[in-house]
Order: sequence, then C-alpha cells, then structure tokens
Amino acid sequence: MNPEEYAIMFRAEDTHWWYRGLRALLDDRWARHLSGPGPLRVLDIGCGTGAVLEQLQARSWGAGIDVAAEALACCRRRKALRIAQASAQALPFGGGCFDAAVLLDVLYHREVPDPLAPLREVRRVLKPEGVLLLNVPAYQWLYSSHDAAIHTRRRFTRGEVEALMNAASFEVLEASYWNTLLFPAIVLARLVRKQAAGRGSDLVRPPGILGARAGAAALALERRWMRLCPLPFGLSIFAVGRSR
Repeated sequence: MNPEEYAIMFRAEDTHWWYRGLRALLDDRWARHLSGPGPLRVLDIGCGTGAVLEQLQARSWGAGIDVAAEALACCRRRKALRIAQASAQALPFGGGCFDAAVLLDVLYHREVPDPLAPLREVRRVLKPEGVLLLNVPAYQWLYSSHDAAIHTRRRFTRGEVEALMNAASFEVLEASYWNTLLFPAIVLARLVRKQAAGRGSDLVRPPGILGARAGAAALALERRWMRLCPLPFGLSIFAVGRSR
C-alpha cells in the first residue's frame, strides 16, 4: 500500500460506510460461528490501521500482525498492545495457537504472490476446527486506480476463494459476494474512473451524507439477506471456513 494510504485509511476507517459495513458483517458472522463461553484467542492477520483489531480486542484475546510499520503505528494510536510486524506468509506463532483468525483484504496484495501460502499458515496456527473469517475484492475486470494505490495484485471470484480454502484444508462454511445492491452504480463509477489517469484511492474524497446513508442502508439489508442465502454478485467476497 502506498504509505500515504495508511493515513487516509486511519481517518476513514471509523466513519466510512464501507468499513463500518465490513465490521458489522464480521460481527454478524462472529455471532453465527464463534459465539460461546470464554474468551477466544483471535489473530488479525494484516491488521492495517487497527479498527478491526480494536473490535476484536473488545470481545476476545485479540492479537494483530502487519508487514507495514506505518500500519502498526496507527494501531498504537488506538492503544492496540498485542501487535507485531510480520508477514502473513510466515506467521511468528507455533501451531494450534488460535481459536480463530481474521484475514480481511490480504490475499489480494502484490506482496502475496501465492494466496494459498497465507491460508496454509492460517491453517497451521489455528486449533483443530478453528474458524477463519476472510474478505477479498471481487472481479479482476474491476481493477481500478484505487487498486493501484493499495497495491492490489488480483481480485477474485467466489469459486476461486472456495477452491483456495479447500486446498488449504478448510471446510467452507459459507461464501458470498456482498456490496451487491450498489454494484451497478459503483461499477459505472469505476469504469468512468479508468478513463481518468491518476485518480488514486477511493477514500481521498469521502462520500456525502446521502451517499453514506445509502451505502449503510444497502449493506444492512444485504446482511439480513446473507443470513438466508449467498448473494450472487458484488464488489467483495466474504467467506467463513473451519480448519480440517
């Protein structure tokens, strides 16, 4: 990720409708797959600027790793204490240490040449029947200037995500596209942006009040829909797996 993106992300992560929607989706899937007695040991891999790690540490024994020093500096501003600089491809933990792992928007990165490698590392550090919660961007044809700014190597289809999880010895409990209802409008905006060079990150210009409310309402409706069945398309893919 371009270094300036961390500052942009840190400013946007608490309030932007997409980040808030991702954390709400994580909450929803946590309640479905990880509710139970006692604090869980959870690892946030690629913890970024720390909003998700802060969310996890409020309900579990949460630790985070990120390869970027700029990201960890942001985590420290959030008072996140259990953090370390490390790569998702070589986790600095022994086998079977964690009950669950969160891998949000990591596999897409240009520093991850083989997305199967981090998944195998996650499988190694999880306890038997540990749970993985995963998010990636969808559809390579949607690659845009935002992807260039955050160093995206590739975007995925749901079938590719499921195949990778199976290859890393995870049982796929669920996998769904999301950010579906606003898909046509956002795709149109992305295609227009492809014609304009140097536009950079989507987060530089925050959405207006109406746009933010529309985004939040759409994602709230999608979360209810996803409890019944997977969504057929969308800008991102969220998946949950259990280690075998």
